[in-house]
Amino acid sequence: MFLRILGGGIVFILFAVLGTLSAVTLMKTSDVDKRLYVAEKTLKDHEKELKKLHEEILALDKKAKGGSAGAQSDEWSYDGDTGPEKWGARYATCGNGKSQSPLNITGPFEKSTATLKAEYKPGVLRVINTGRAVRVNVPPGNLLKVGAESYELQQISFHRPSQEQVDGKPMVMGAHLVHKNASGKVLVVAVMMRESAAQNRALWSIWKNMPAKAGPEVTVSSVSINPANLLPESMAHYAYEGSLTTPPCTEGVQFFVMKSPIGIQKEMIDNFPIKMNARPVQPLNGRKISAS
Repeated sequence: MFLRILGGGIVFILFAVLGTLSAVTLMKTSDVDKRLYVAEKTLKDHEKELKKLHEEILALDKKAKGGSAGAQSDEWSYDGDTGPEKWGARYATCGNGKSQSPLNITGPFEKSTATLKAEYKPGVLRVINTGRAVRVNVPPGNLLKVGAESYELQQISFHRPSQEQVDGKPMVMGAHLVHKNASGKVLVVAVMMRESAAQNRALWSIWKNMPAKAGPEVTVSSVSINPANLLPESMAHYAYEGSLTTPPCTEGVQFFVMKSPIGIQKEMIDNFPIKMNARPVQPLNGRKISAS
């Protein structure tokens, strides 16, 4: 009898122990589940924060690079707190350079011995409004011969008024035809524009297709442009060593300013989408200007 009672007690104790262990296990499992849930939620929250941070970094990078294709950044402009007088704070050469462009072209002049020959050809119109300028991007194969040296035309930018002045006077608009040679030297042919009733078909084709607002490049496959039609008949010029007229204002740029302007109609001047995008003329600082 005693053994039966003892055996029953042991069985009861075993069940009690097993029940306690099960309860402890369930409690531990529940605790682990709760901790796992908290950890997963924390991880998801962190992932959201990382995604948000990544998007902010991309936005800042996009802004630093000029935003979407053609849209300008806030680093520099042609007026206000980021206008030309402030460029030097961010781009040292713009403020400290001694061979800056554009210039007021005035004598006395040295004799220019350079001979210029444009070997341009028609190509599909590719035009972009960057917010700071209207620019035509030019396909490869358009050459400017300066003596025996060849420079390839890269792009044509339009400015209001002309960036160059002659005897202290700008013209209503101007164009910069930017070239580069095989060694990377930049050469600019500056063409000034005067108001005229005569129609320049090349200009009209560009004006009819230029975007009214900043945005991506527009390719107009139905329109062909020959850059030669944006040059005056005579390649007589003024020449000097200068710089880019936009930040970072890199120096060592060869300028040829055409003596003869081309005509542009008043309607086109009025419809140019940018009110003003010309850098003020810069000090000569002892440089010599030559003339052909």
